[in-house]
Amino acid sequence: MSVWKLAGAAGVVACLMAGSAAAEEQTLRFRMVVAPTEVVYSEIANVPGHSVGAGEAVGIAVFEDGRIAFKNFVISTDGSSDAGSYRGYSTYTFQNGDSLNLKFTGGWTAEGEKGDYEVLSGTGAFEGATGTGHFESIDEAWEGANLLEGSFTLDVPAM
Repeated sequence: MSVWKLAGAAGVVACLMAGSAAAEEQTLRFRMVVAPTEVVYSEIANVPGHSVGAGEAVGIAVFEDGRIAFKNFVISTDGSSDAGSYRGYSTYTFQNGDSLNLKFTGGWTAEGEKGDYEVLSGTGAFEGATGTGHFESIDEAWEGANLLEGSFTLDVPAM
């Protein structure tokens, strides 16, 4: 009989431990305007029209639920005016101070921009968050800024 009690107690402990480690999945959808603040480009010798660049940019993201976040990021680019790739790191800081830190990769062609995110860390309500995301450009006629839409799918540890 004591073996059954021990097995039952072990099962209860396992369930409690699994419950405390459970994560809440959140999908955050947004539209965002981004613009470079400082980017330096260098032309590649003997490859006409090709350059690499590095710099900083900022943006404002408006989320489906009405929240707003300021985005600042660093970016490196490799390509021509027709097509290329980029990678960088972003921090989205919400009005209440919560933040998400992400790595992104992407690129551009004549059809527009698109890329993917990997969540690196978070603060506040996003403490311990993991996840991925995606973004792509939306047509606009602005000079010096881009309109994007995207989403993050996050696993946030239950508090």
